[in-house]
Amino acid sequence: MSVYRLLQTLAAVVAIIALPWLGGSYVDFILCTIAAYFIVALALNILVAQAGQVSIGHAAFWALGAYGSAILVTKVGFPFLLGVIAGGVIAGLFGLLVAIPALRVQGHYLAIATLAFALVIEQVLHEWEGLTGGRTGMFVPRPSFFGAELLADQYYYYVIVAVGALFAWAAHNLKRFPSGRALMALRLSPTAAQCCGISRSRSLITAFVLSAFLTGISGALYAHLVGYLSVSTFTLTASLSFLTMIVIGGLGRLSGAVLGAAFLALAPELMRDMGEAQMVVYGVILVVVMLTLPGGLASLPERVASLFARPQPRPVPAGTPAAGKEA
Repeated sequence: MSVYRLLQTLAAVVAIIALPWLGGSYVDFILCTIAAYFIVALALNILVAQAGQVSIGHAAFWALGAYGSAILVTKVGFPFLLGVIAGGVIAGLFGLLVAIPALRVQGHYLAIATLAFALVIEQVLHEWEGLTGGRTGMFVPRPSFFGAELLADQYYYYVIVAVGALFAWAAHNLKRFPSGRALMALRLSPTAAQCCGISRSRSLITAFVLSAFLTGISGALYAHLVGYLSVSTFTLTASLSFLTMIVIGGLGRLSGAVLGAAFLALAPELMRDMGEAQMVVYGVILVVVMLTLPGGLASLPERVASLFARPQPRPVPAGTPAAGKEA
């Protein structure tokens, strides 16, 4: 690692540690939300950027993790950490279920299948009042460790960031493992990858289960952050917001996941006074980013640097009079 890269990493770590001490409880809540969204962005990057699959039903995995953890903690008596892990496992198992249609269809047909799955989960959560609270919702206790509750979001922020850092490290290194390379090969050319002996079914199942597990963990952490779950939080709008988050931030980039999560958490707060018009502004921002920054906000420094870079002279073919003069 170069000295410049090391200094960049140290500055980022110091900034992440210092951020909760720069604002009040409202800033702490926003930072916790950004950290939770960041984990969802990592999950979608595995599925969309590495595996090349489309899902518009990730709000269902988010809901399964949130409700799974909340129910196990409040009604079964699971400790907080075990409940969060169980929420991720529940979402991962449903990811395995959703992977089955992915083996037979792809593209917009797969998107419709994930949409149908999200609608079914939303309806089940809405109607199963005895378990989920249905229309009235359900309260979720604060996170606790060994009997001590984390009453301040300032400290809970470090818990979510630690989980997000662990998953970021795992997602980054996934590209170096055979399973990660298999996913990228299938995204580039499914036929060539299968001719090389890569199992498409096993790779897609791995991508869906991993992505659903991470999303479920994020949902469980978010549930204990907000303290109250309502089905209206996990609608199709949430799924579409997650997709736009990774597009605006920068698909397949770690910095893009951070920027996309920050945008998704801050945009509704900054545009709160606009009322219904904020959805129009949100859509305009998405279109502008897609047209001007195909690599997302993460590619903005490279785009700015290219504007100030000197144009390189075109290479002169050998044998031309100009080439002989230069020689």
